[in-house]
Amino acid sequence: MIFKHGDFFMVACYAGFIMRYFVGSLLRGEVAEYYKTTCADLSNRFGIVNVADIVPPHITVKTSFERINAETIDECLALNTEAPVFPISLTNWNHFGTRTIFMEGTKPSPDLKAYIDSIITKLRAAGIPSTIEEKELQIRMSIARFLKPQEYQNVWSYLQTVPAPKFDLAFDNLTIFYKENNDDKAWKVLKTFPLTGIKK
Repeated sequence: MIFKHGDFFMVACYAGFIMRYFVGSLLRGEVAEYYKTTCADLSNRFGIVNVADIVPPHITVKTSFERINAETIDECLALNTEAPVFPISLTNWNHFGTRTIFMEGTKPSPDLKAYIDSIITKLRAAGIPSTIEEKELQIRMSIARFLKPQEYQNVWSYLQTVPAPKFDLAFDNLTIFYKENNDDKAWKVLKTFPLTGIKK
């Protein structure tokens, strides 16, 4: 359950349940449609989980963590959107071991990396710990996850026959994603903060 209080969007928590959140940049438009179509196609072809049913298309900024509510995250992100829109791209297939396959982009610009580092630092100062994975921002969008070794081999072999499209995109928002309760397997969008285009 979500309700609005002042300028904050918060999730009503069930007694004793700590919510899970992560912070990313929501991808929209043509790349979002491609993500939905590709994830559904791979799910139908190989009987794997449809990743688009689990999480909206995004670039991860802050990996998942637990909080009672989103107020601290909301405050931190809302106060730090005075930044230009950063160009990014997705250009080829890659993978984590045999568990996850994703579309990978070029390395983020120094300005984007510095901006994300500042966001992570401010979240950490607000009591949200950082992890080793966040030390180097990666531009990637997962299209197949939770794969067994044979599933990975089947999907990876198939993708070698499918040219990875190139998407020139904009990193233009920070978004809070959340899971509503213990049984919820899907991440939802709680709130999106557009970047203002103004550089401090």
